[in-house]
Amino acid sequence: MSTASPLRSTIDVPALLDALPARISDIPALAAGRDPQHVALIEDGRRLTNAQLVQAVEATAALLRDWGVRGGDRVMIVAENSIAQIVLLFATARLDAWALVSNARLSASELDAIRAHAQPRVTAYAVESSVDAGQHAQRHGASAAPDVAPGIGAWSFTVDTSAQAEPVEAANDRQCAALIYTTGTTGAPKGVMLSHRNLLFIAAVSSRLRQVRPDDVVYAVLPISHVYGFASVCLGSLYAGATLRLAPRFAPEAVRRALADERVSIFQGVPAMHAKLIEHLQTHGHAWHAPHLRFIYSGGSPLDAALKAHVESVYGLPLHNGYGMTESSPTVSQTMLDAPRRDCSVGEVIPGVEVRFVGLDGADAAVGETGELWVRGPNVMLGYYRNPQQTRAAVTKDGWLKTGDLARQDADGAL
Repeated sequence: MSTASPLRSTIDVPALLDALPARISDIPALAAGRDPQHVALIEDGRRLTNAQLVQAVEATAALLRDWGVRGGDRVMIVAENSIAQIVLLFATARLDAWALVSNARLSASELDAIRAHAQPRVTAYAVESSVDAGQHAQRHGASAAPDVAPGIGAWSFTVDTSAQAEPVEAANDRQCAALIYTTGTTGAPKGVMLSHRNLLFIAAVSSRLRQVRPDDVVYAVLPISHVYGFASVCLGSLYAGATLRLAPRFAPEAVRRALADERVSIFQGVPAMHAKLIEHLQTHGHAWHAPHLRFIYSGGSPLDAALKAHVESVYGLPLHNGYGMTESSPTVSQTMLDAPRRDCSVGEVIPGVEVRFVGLDGADAAVGETGELWVRGPNVMLGYYRNPQQTRAAVTKDGWLKTGDLARQDADGAL
């Protein structure tokens, strides 16, 4: 058990929402206004300062505009974590188009099903940083994109002149910023439409709860094509002015070296990553060395108590945990920096979000009893793209998202 977090109660949600920028594409300019020479992105030998990131986003947005991208168009970004991917998603948002982030490691049939459903005007492939993106680009007959300055790594593109744009909304809680496809439990991919406010709210709250600062270096190995890597790791870190150290895929030796030598202070992963890193250290006889690490997190799948204890004994830090889903942008709850837990709970509900626990009879479950978790707040999606029926089934008229997951809340607020 642990006490509730004082840090959580310092967040004034109405003030935070009022202070959010209009678009996610405002994040680089805000960071550049504070410190233009601060390094925003590192990808192996390539790095961009805040000022250079703004330049690269503007230059890339100009290319997309030349290829016919308008507000309400979809731009599909086929990539693994890379500078090109991040520049493309901000450039897309800059034009009020929707960033359709897709993991290049999807199979040809999975990727093509998403592309056919979303009908993007431009599909961009981050070929330099992802062999898999290169293979998809080749299959689709993509052309090499012209170089922009500063360089972001080679990428290719295709254009579909028949694509239809969706209406553009001025309000940040109505305009779609990102389209993230999730297979969920039903199999057929569903395109989750997340608004600028959905993503900015999570970026702001999650970075405040982790107390991310400009001197933090965040190891970004969770895929940015998934909502946790996108909203919390990528947008949250950049919103707070930190540096993102991008890794296209998890490799234990690369993580070990980054933690030891690259001033990494925040490392977020799924439980299997932590398990593999520890196994790698033991197999190769490496001592644990992470002099700057201050925050570690596990999410994406249930955390096992034995693994949590093992990770904490090796890293010498509390392993934080949380819960979310694509439809809630994603964070619903997380353990708090100032109130780590000994159990495997997914922590307290984040500020600004309400929860209910609904029984099979449709009535709220008794306090402390298990029910289906319903969630309401600024993090709940706009809906499923081109599927009003599934949207109505998932989100009630008064804004409650039915997660389909069973949960209960302890007396101390932990989920």
